[in-house]
Parts: sequence; C-alpha cells; structure tokens
Amino acid sequence: MELIPFSLWGDALWCGQEVVRETPHEQAIRSLFPDPIPARGADLDTSADLVPEPHNRFDPRSIAVRVQGKVVGYLPRDDAHRYHPVLSELVAQGLQPQVPCHLWVSEWEPAAWEGKGDQGTEFHASVAVALGQPHMLVPVNLPPPGSYHLLPPGSGIVVPGSEVHPDVLAPFFRAEGECWVYATMHAVEEEDGIQDRHQIVVEVRLDDEPVGRLSPRLSAEFLPAIHYLSDMRAETAARVAVRGDRTASEVILYAARSHDLPATWPDGLTRSPVASPQWHYWATKEAN
Repeated sequence: MELIPFSLWGDALWCGQEVVRETPHEQAIRSLFPDPIPARGADLDTSADLVPEPHNRFDPRSIAVRVQGKVVGYLPRDDAHRYHPVLSELVAQGLQPQVPCHLWVSEWEPAAWEGKGDQGTEFHASVAVALGQPHMLVPVNLPPPGSYHLLPPGSGIVVPGSEVHPDVLAPFFRAEGECWVYATMHAVEEEDGIQDRHQIVVEVRLDDEPVGRLSPRLSAEFLPAIHYLSDMRAETAARVAVRGDRTASEVILYAARSHDLPATWPDGLTRSPVASPQWHYWATKEAN
C-alpha cells in the first residue's frame, strides 16, 4: 500500500531530536551531498520519513529515519518507544509521518601528525529532526469537509473569546493540558461599537463552532488569504492549540499572515478524507 505523506504538526521549533547513526548509515548520508564537501562542512535542510519497523529483529518498536528513501539513522531507543504508538497508528491509516530534518557533514584527509597512517578520508555526520511531544503530533479532530487549504504555521496569537461556553471547548480538553486542533477562519461582518459602522473581521471556528474573533488590525493580516481561498470555493484552515480545562482555557492560533505566505502559495487544495471510517477513528479516538 502506498502511503500518503503526512507532515506531523508537532510543537518543536527547531531540529533538536538527535538521530542515532551507525557506520552503515554514513554511506547513505554521504550520498545525499555532492562532491566535494566544502572544507567548512555542508548542511542540508530537508524532510524525513519516520518509519516504524515492527519486523526489526533487534527491536520491533524501532523507528527508522529515512531521507530520500535512504535510512540515515534511528530514533534513540527510549524515544522510539514513546513515539511508536502514534506513528504506527498513522501508518495503519495509510499515512506516512514526515518531519523537518537537518543534516550536517564534514570530510577531510587526516594530517600526518594525527598518526592515522593511510586510512583514507575521515567523514563525520550529524542528523536531527524536529519532533514535538507524542500527544502534539496530530490534530484531535477531522479536517474541514470539502476543499480547504491549511495555512503554513506562524507565530502564536491568543484568540479573544472569553464569551465561549465551556461546552464548546470541552471536546478538546486533554489530560496533557493541550492539543492541536483543525480550525477554520472566516470573514464576518460586525458592528463597530465606537463609530457605528460595519467592518470585516476574522472569526475562528472549531468544528464550525465560533470560539473567538480577531481584532480588526489582526484580521487585516489574514483577510487577503481568506478572500483568495473563498474565491476558489475553499475554506481557510489553520492550526490551533487548545490549552487548559473547564476552569480556565485559551485558544492559540498558529497561522502565517498573508504577507508571510510563500510565493508558491497555495500549492494545491486538499479534500477532506471524512469518508474514511479509519481516519475518523484515528481523529476521534482520543476524545472517546
């Protein structure tokens, strides 16, 4: 079965999870870089597949890290055991977990004074991936039905919504105190209480339930993208973190503003897989 690439949401801002390598992996890593490697070393920022290996004879809960189809190492044993359940579940649903990956290599000829004789070229490599906590790798709800586009991640914005009834957020409260959720962003008209005129602002909804509105100033930074997608008959989706419990909670929006979107945006619309009962089980099982 061919797996569909799925970028893990995570909460890691940089590639801080070291990947364990052994000598056989160095050849695979070296093949990712052109000849010659500069004297100062070389970097490669790319994406990596995290691949559970249930038939690995050394550890059936091991997680291989593959770049361009080549195994460049494994997650450390203890970490692999923590991430194995959620990564295996994603693979079972036909999804291939992917994360940002950073590789650094250096290569040099040993100097005579190092006393290593004629041992050929010395090679050193390091590999790291950006990997959040296991409970923050996937959203807990389904993506929007129909056509939508997920905005790239951006800096966090607390969504004003003190009037939101706790029952609206209750399905998203987790024992860990936080979770990722698919949200949608909508252009709505509201009355300006000061100048008695109408203005367009951005309303944030979770599963079509309003949870707050952005200020007119912040709304202006997202409205161009929302209007653009609306003209394409698609919804604007975004990553939202729900934190807290019934006594105190907040909704934090992580979405790129219109002026920060890459020149290639949008690179395609997504259709929601809501027709898949397996996906529905995966997306909702934590809430039940």
